[in-house]
Amino acid sequence: MKFSRFKQLLLLLLVMFCCACIFFLGFLVSEDEMRGHSKIRSLLKGLELSSEPIVKMTSIFTELETVSVSIPTDRIGEGGAVTSFKDELVVITHEGRIFLVNEAGYKETEILAPDNGFEAYKKASLSDKFKDLTHVFDWFRYNDILYYSENENDYLVLSYTEWIAENECYGTTISRIKLPANTNSLLDIKIKPTDWDVVYRTQPCLKLKSKYRAIEGHMAGGRIAIRSGHKMVLGNGDYHWDGVYAPKSYAQATDNDYGKVLEIDLDLGTSKHLSIGNRNMQGVVVDDSGQIWITEHGVRGGDELNLIELDQNYGWPNETLGTAYNHNPWPMSSSYGRHEKYTAPIYAWIPSIAVSGITQINNFHPAWDGDLLVSSLIAKKIVRIRIKDKRVLFAEPIDTGERIRYVHQHSNGKIVLWTDSKKIQFISPINNKDIQSQLENFCKTQKLNDIQQNKFLSYANKCMECHEFNNYNHEKAPGLGAIFDREIATTDYKNYSKGLRSKNGKWTKENLEAYLRDPQSFAPGTFMPNQGIEDSEVLKSIIAFLEKICI
Repeated sequence: MKFSRFKQLLLLLLVMFCCACIFFLGFLVSEDEMRGHSKIRSLLKGLELSSEPIVKMTSIFTELETVSVSIPTDRIGEGGAVTSFKDELVVITHEGRIFLVNEAGYKETEILAPDNGFEAYKKASLSDKFKDLTHVFDWFRYNDILYYSENENDYLVLSYTEWIAENECYGTTISRIKLPANTNSLLDIKIKPTDWDVVYRTQPCLKLKSKYRAIEGHMAGGRIAIRSGHKMVLGNGDYHWDGVYAPKSYAQATDNDYGKVLEIDLDLGTSKHLSIGNRNMQGVVVDDSGQIWITEHGVRGGDELNLIELDQNYGWPNETLGTAYNHNPWPMSSSYGRHEKYTAPIYAWIPSIAVSGITQINNFHPAWDGDLLVSSLIAKKIVRIRIKDKRVLFAEPIDTGERIRYVHQHSNGKIVLWTDSKKIQFISPINNKDIQSQLENFCKTQKLNDIQQNKFLSYANKCMECHEFNNYNHEKAPGLGAIFDREIATTDYKNYSKGLRSKNGKWTKENLEAYLRDPQSFAPGTFMPNQGIEDSEVLKSIIAFLEKICI
């Protein structure tokens, strides 16, 4: 009897082993069948699944949905950037790790960034010569990554703050690598730190500051964009060498590369200044017409959107629309709260939103295409900007709930955000069904005469003057989606009346009918006006529509 049980157990284990082998062989066959498809292959090469639930946001012309993927980092800090290599989204973290990311998760590549001297700088900071200076390592970072193709050759370009140990100084460095021919996926290649070619180093190499912080990498700017061919634009910040946080100022002098927008020839390693008098360029984009736009992080207030034109002086640090962080006038400024002596920004954010990246949007949504999209840190928003005749027609802020470090449009058309919480957010427009059509079609299913149908549509459209028929936009008024069995006054809407806040219970059919028929009797002091719905059949149809459609 015991032997029989042993044989049964052995047989069961054998069957399980055979099933596992069949599954594994099937997996290998499937992988082989899909070889050559980089997007699918990325999923099969050990992808770390880390996507989060879809979050919905709202814009005037389209609703949006966001999928987030968290990326691992080794050390504290913010920064990094995003680019697209063909159909692959490429992310570099502040510490130089390079990942491919899609909406399901991420995979770290075997592309190792060039050495930026970080460890050598940490060692130097402990020396007798520099130990008494203030060192902040969190902001010593890789600032941007860029893919471009020219003459059938593919390149990756990196911008980063570099510590030059032998000279005990630092600056912004541009390095480039030519990818192997016929590279279909960055997962297929290996790059060592020494494989990169240094194309350009900003001049002069800066000495450590004894005033404030020794290296202020958060003031490096370092954002890059291709202008045409191998001509690249670099927004190089002043590293806080502004005459206040350092003993001298660089942005107004033409014998250095700091506080400047530069054009760099990536083949020749030469540069020229396109503009001077800039502070901390956290975003650079070349639009469809070839114009260069930068987002410039100002002092307290005074964040700027600048159109860069050749040989223009944008005023920093002699003129700003911001103030010192102690709320006093900026001590270097020749005017207070004015920008009249130098080239003025196209637009300025006052108060500051802590402006960061910028990109241009195309093939995303008809109402968005051609617009600039700007990201922010403190404000936790993206801002859609319509430019007309070199002026801002409107700037629409859209809440994201995250500090956004970088904004990019992926090759598949989706907007991508890189956050300080180390998340990649993929944003897509929601293809909403036409609510008006839904209302009209619903009318036909109800036992309403023509007069009642007109009343139903009239009341429903009055609802839409304040409310959205969804469950994620509660800014102007509570969204009506998924309202059934929801606790009363429990959405994210911030201005509920005391009358509604004091109500217990859920939105049942009975409570909705009582509220819509006489709002003040149901919740005294409510802001909801009496719509005058007296026809019981129309009221029942409105409630039935909410129950059927708004989920």
